[in-house]
Amino acid sequence: MKNKILIIFILSIFLSGCTMTGMVVKEVEEVPTQEERDQSEISKALAEKDISVCYSIQSQHVRESCFIKLAQAMGDASICDNLLGKSLKQSCKAGIE
Repeated sequence: MKNKILIIFILSIFLSGCTMTGMVVKEVEEVPTQEERDQSEISKALAEKDISVCYSIQSQHVRESCFIKLAQAMGDASICDNLLGKSLKQSCKAGIE
C-alpha cells in the first residue's frame, strides 16, 4: 500500500513538471522580438502623431527612423531637430520642404 502511494506521488510530481515545461516553452515562443516591438512603437507614434512615443524607443537608429517617419507624416520639419547629426537633420528637413 505504501509503495502504491509513493509511486502515485512520484508520478504526480513528474507529470506536473512536464506540464509546466510545456507552458514555459509556449510562453517563450509568443514573446515578440525587439524588432517587432520597435516596429509597433513606430506604428503607434504615427497613428497617434505623438513624438513622445519615439523617445521611448531604445535603439538610436530605430528612434531616429521614428522621428523621420513622423516628421514626414506630419509635414513638420521641426521634428527633425530631434535627430543627432547635422547632415541627418538637413536630410530629414529636405525631405519635408
